[in-house]
Amino acid sequence: MRHLACSSGAQFEDLPPSAVEESPGTPARLRSLRPLINSSGLVRYGLLIEDPSLLLHNVAVVQDYAELDWGSKENSARNIAFYCNAYNIWSMYLAFKKMRKHGLAWKGQTTIKARSKFFYFTNIIVAGQKTTLLKLEKHIFDKFHDPRVYFAINSASWSSPRLPKGGCVFEKDDTVASLSSIFKWGKANFAKDGGIPFFVNKYKQGQQLPESVKLEFQPFDWSVNWDNNARANIQSSPAR
Repeated sequence: MRHLACSSGAQFEDLPPSAVEESPGTPARLRSLRPLINSSGLVRYGLLIEDPSLLLHNVAVVQDYAELDWGSKENSARNIAFYCNAYNIWSMYLAFKKMRKHGLAWKGQTTIKARSKFFYFTNIIVAGQKTTLLKLEKHIFDKFHDPRVYFAINSASWSSPRLPKGGCVFEKDDTVASLSSIFKWGKANFAKDGGIPFFVNKYKQGQQLPESVKLEFQPFDWSVNWDNNARANIQSSPAR
């Protein structure tokens, strides 16, 4: 799967007037958020708080994007890329707002209440359509029926696929596959594509998984996906 460029969202009062257009009469385009993402795919929220202009520009583009009809039946790589980018842009923006409000002390969507507010009850705008992250995710799957999308969208959580890339971990003997909980949540969608082992084998390099492979699902960590997360610091520490 080719990985899609990513970004995240904002509200109108945050947007400088110049964010909406590149030049007079020319539609604005999404800009790469690579400067805000480290080599491990984690967000540099400290840097983002210092200068959110790049993210705010992308949110403005996603909100006002006029080249795509929300109700369009066109199923193209371009449309899939736009919707996945829109999801990631808004997700990053909502996390950015939390981090800015709480002085980088926000831990993430670690409670059911926090996740409900983040995904169910916070309104966002995509291509002129008011929606929520949950409804946008459903819209993407209902529209494109492509389970690869699970690995192209990021919910601003530690266990989400990293922004540059996503994947799964396999035990050495290939009799047990230790997978992200994303596979469990999307089991019905993967079944439409031949089942989880079949789907994984299409993208797994090296030895293929047998149909009889035992599937285990890793606990999902909802803490925020930033480069100063305690888990990031542990992983970057030298081995003793």
